[in-house]
Amino acid sequence: MNTLAHLVLAGPDPNLRLGAFLGDFLPGPLPGPHAPGLARGLALHRYIDRITDSDPTFRSLKDLAPAPLRRLMPIALDVIFDHCLARRFEPLTGQALEAFSAEALGDLKAQRHAMPAPAQQLLAALDTHAVLPAYAHWPAVERTLTSIARRRPRLAALSDLAPALAPHRDTIAASFEARFPALEAACSAWLADPSRFPSGGATLSNSSFRSENAP
Repeated sequence: MNTLAHLVLAGPDPNLRLGAFLGDFLPGPLPGPHAPGLARGLALHRYIDRITDSDPTFRSLKDLAPAPLRRLMPIALDVIFDHCLARRFEPLTGQALEAFSAEALGDLKAQRHAMPAPAQQLLAALDTHAVLPAYAHWPAVERTLTSIARRRPRLAALSDLAPALAPHRDTIAASFEARFPALEAACSAWLADPSRFPSGGATLSNSSFRSENAP
């Protein structure tokens, strides 16, 4: 659900972008039946999920939610991280948000035929409603969480989580911005040689990525 962040971290390669977008739609072992470029993008998506899920800084943000709602924080944080990225997109990425969104969605639309129907529907919604640029504003977070809650009854409490987290927006944003350079470095290192990062045990560490990438 953190579509914007996955697309940014995938870089400009259209196949990696496709894998970044389809990561939540195509489970199962890799490479599986997928073309090599798509399989690599799916693997990167899963790697990003592992290192963010295990990062202590990101995990500690769950405590910002009321206790009964903390089980839903991984879903909410995925959406909020896209908000954090969008609202500071150019300083964090060196690109303009609207231009990046148009280019990335253009790449995805060109490969629509390779997507399952639910992914095609999401792509159409992102395109029609200019969702990625809208994430720069908090109401888009509220709309997204409410929409998820309506579609999935077991997640109905998500509609209560956005108002509860609104006072903590700056705290979440500060944590995200502090960790984003390490996340970018982790993805660059993975793309250079995925074999160095076997599944399981992935961590997000500033110092380790500096040493791994040192000449």
